[in-house]
Amino acid sequence: MKNLKNLKNIEILSKNAQKSIFGGVPKLDICGILCGEAGGVISNTPGRGDVCQPGTSVCCYCR
Repeated sequence: MKNLKNLKNIEILSKNAQKSIFGGVPKLDICGILCGEAGGVISNTPGRGDVCQPGTSVCCYCR
């Protein structure tokens, strides 16, 4: 904590400013994980699809 007192000219950034610096929030490609290399699209109907994430109703139709 001693070092923090010696900082000068610092600026507290908002979350949006931090996101722009760090490249934003990474998007998790759930269908890429569930379907493998071919990928897929998220099902519009919860619980329906070629493969579903265990414990949730998120499903994907694989290519």
